[in-house]
Amino acid sequence: MIVESYEDVIVLSGALRSNFWDTIHTAISLLLKRHPSGVIVDCSGITECTPAGAETFRDAMEYIEEHDARIIVAAVPAAVMEVIKSVPHVRSQLAVAPSVEVARKSLDILYHHEEEGKPKRKHSSNPKILVCLATGTGDESDDAAMRLGSLLATALETEIILVCVLIVPRELPLQAPMAKQEESTSRAIGRAHAFYDGKDLLHEAKVERGRDIASTLAGVMEEVAVSHVVLPLNDDELDHEINAKMIRAVLGKLNSEVVFVRNAV
Repeated sequence: MIVESYEDVIVLSGALRSNFWDTIHTAISLLLKRHPSGVIVDCSGITECTPAGAETFRDAMEYIEEHDARIIVAAVPAAVMEVIKSVPHVRSQLAVAPSVEVARKSLDILYHHEEEGKPKRKHSSNPKILVCLATGTGDESDDAAMRLGSLLATALETEIILVCVLIVPRELPLQAPMAKQEESTSRAIGRAHAFYDGKDLLHEAKVERGRDIASTLAGVMEEVAVSHVVLPLNDDELDHEINAKMIRAVLGKLNSEVVFVRNAV
């Protein structure tokens, strides 16, 4: 097995017949220091993988989970993936991108908006207004939530935390690249930054991956003091049951004041 690196990519090539994690770990640690947006492991050059070699990816998963590391495996040959799938836990939790380009785009989108959204002024000591941008509800519903969030933040003299929830289907690993949804998330946050910059309101942004909106926001609120949560509803008349289900879940999990917003029709 040969391990090479360039820029933010670690390239594996040759036969993977034993657990090679210690060597890969060293390379990853060095690259993560230079590339905080994340590291890509390019597996396109792996010519053979045995069950013992596949244990490398189990150790990689444990490292990612323990350190919340930004690492995406890319371009895994089909034959290698079949062997990896035989390793318990890894088969359902390994985030794999079809190519290095897709993996880099996924990492860049999340890192770019986290850095862009960091406040450049002093934080308010008051609890924040959490404005959820739920990808899929539509730009108009997001706009309505952003407007109400700005009114609350101005009245309460506090700042806004934007949380764009990227819902990942349960059959996929939580960190799996999702190009279409990530692009939608990127556009939503970009529009929100422009809106709040125009009003000179202090705000920051987070992209959070989760299985549902309620539990994802609950996780955010364990780390951030929030006084009010503003949530957009889907304005499609056919989605009343979807809205009702989301409302029940949110009210069951969040302890702060919650305001649900629907765009005027």
